[in-house]
Amino acid sequence: MNIFSSLWQKIREALQKMIGAKSIEKVLHVTPAISNRMIDAIDLWSLLYTNQAPWLHEPTEHDPTRVVSLGLPSMIASEKARTATIEMKSEITVPMEEEAVPNPEYKEPVKDELGNVQVSAVPETIIQQTPVSGAERAEFMNEQYQKGLLAKICTQLEYGIAKGGLVIKPYPVIDDEEADVKGRFAFDFIQADGFYPLSFNSSGELTECAFIQRKVDKETVYTRLEHHKLEKDKVTVSNTAYRTKNTSTTDNNAMSPDLGDEIQLTSIPEWADLEPKTEITNVDRLLFGYFKMPEANTIDPHSPLGVSGFSRAVDLIKDADNQYSRLLWEYEAGEMALDVDVDALESKKLHDGTTHTSMLQKQRRLFRKLDLGTEDTYQPFAPALRDNSFIGGLNTILMRIEDTCALSRGTLSDPAAEARTATELKILKQRTFVANAHIQEALEKALRDVVYCMDVYCTLYNMVNDVKMINGEVDSNRIGQYTISFEWDDSIISDVDEELTKRLTLMEKGLESKINVRMWYFGETEVQAREALERIKEEARENMEQELQFAPINGGGI
Repeated sequence: MNIFSSLWQKIREALQKMIGAKSIEKVLHVTPAISNRMIDAIDLWSLLYTNQAPWLHEPTEHDPTRVVSLGLPSMIASEKARTATIEMKSEITVPMEEEAVPNPEYKEPVKDELGNVQVSAVPETIIQQTPVSGAERAEFMNEQYQKGLLAKICTQLEYGIAKGGLVIKPYPVIDDEEADVKGRFAFDFIQADGFYPLSFNSSGELTECAFIQRKVDKETVYTRLEHHKLEKDKVTVSNTAYRTKNTSTTDNNAMSPDLGDEIQLTSIPEWADLEPKTEITNVDRLLFGYFKMPEANTIDPHSPLGVSGFSRAVDLIKDADNQYSRLLWEYEAGEMALDVDVDALESKKLHDGTTHTSMLQKQRRLFRKLDLGTEDTYQPFAPALRDNSFIGGLNTILMRIEDTCALSRGTLSDPAAEARTATELKILKQRTFVANAHIQEALEKALRDVVYCMDVYCTLYNMVNDVKMINGEVDSNRIGQYTISFEWDDSIISDVDEELTKRLTLMEKGLESKINVRMWYFGETEVQAREALERIKEEARENMEQELQFAPINGGGI
């Protein structure tokens, strides 16, 4: 039994039984925001991703057919996640502001011997960037962000793509109240079949959900229900614990539909430090990031939940598995063999008076004993293989899957199997680029929400000692600020050299500025691009002066 199978339905049943026979509407005062169709779809995507599709099976006495998996769902999810994140760069830094400061190379105007005013060749002030606040908070958050989150994001994004969504939940771990940095951040990654969405606002943003964590201890199952709810500018997080008997005899991970009796959180050491109820004000979102696949939901068009990256190709994946299994059977059934007449085999007389013909172990794969009924002792069995037809059919299905999942040709199929014109290849490449860009946008939004939550916790627990109070209120002017940057390099699916050539051509024709070209190519800010161009201009001027200085010598010869 798959541990995630029917998890959604079991969570619903568990919530319904929290207080006797009360329904989920009475317990949490909300109508669940997930339909049975979505529950079934998420179950199916989970099974496909783990190579447990319902159509796979080994031969049995009643059904000799063998259907194996090509592993396409995990390949699709892995490729999409890899393409989206392989050259991703993100960093939390202190926001900078431009400030005019005195130029140390500037000299006051002076008069020469002839009374002419000599003006400095450099401006009196220069523009430089200075941090708007202390850097402690941004540096601390960035360290946690890089080690605890970005280092794992490709793998976790794969789960999110496979199952349609992913929750990234940061939480502070306070180690030392007296230290300059009081702790660290840990990150929970909850897949789509591990959390329970309850309500969304009119913009499709998640405003209420529940998480269930379980602990099995021999004959007892402990369950923690974590409920998050956003109301205006306040988030309420409540934790309750329950205990029931473990009635499962086959799978300790199976979800019991009954939470059992409520117990104190302190009864479980791992949950002892959790607050039963926490209210956090002055926030505008739930305290976690929610990645949702950006594709339209064709399972339930009215659902705000995301769908798997291979949801539209499920039937095609089934066809591919069946076709691949036919190909394997073609090879197996077409193996070289010799039909051997029983009279040609060594016979042994058994104790009961019967005779038995036998073959060595190595001979059993090659020889098949038959009563040929002819004078021939041996007859070769070597049918012509039809593998090219099966391979061609499989490749056609794989190309259809690539098109349906917005993957570039050759990702799954044989790239040399079908010739394509330059226009067709360009269209397919653009489709992949757009689909990848949408995934990156959805991931960026989720990560920005995660960093927002980290900032909230830094203030709430004063994790870097930068929170100052004035008349019982937080002095927001003294809190360290942060900014987060993203760089998505799509050179894998976009031709950077071709794009650079186009931009340089536009620049030569006066339709593009050098600053914009540098900002695009080097990822610089406008200020950085201007400074770099000024340095280049200054170096060119110095080189020209040197050439003019030595020109007479070189021109006169030696």
